[in-house]
Amino acid sequence: AQEVCHAIRTVLAELYGKETAEEIRIQYGGSVNSKNAAELFAMEDIDGGLVGGASLKEEFVSIVHY
Repeated sequence: AQEVCHAIRTVLAELYGKETAEEIRIQYGGSVNSKNAAELFAMEDIDGGLVGGASLKEEFVSIVHY
């Protein structure tokens, strides 16, 4: 996930400049759940993520805290 988000940010920097690329929020498009949220959101180029079915469960609260 980090590798792909980094590649996206690199392309954005080439097209629009480093400052703009750093300001753009890139969200992880895979499934985020309470088991992987902390690790994903700690990655340098991941600024958030899509929460699917986990948003309907109690574990959603812990995802929001990450």
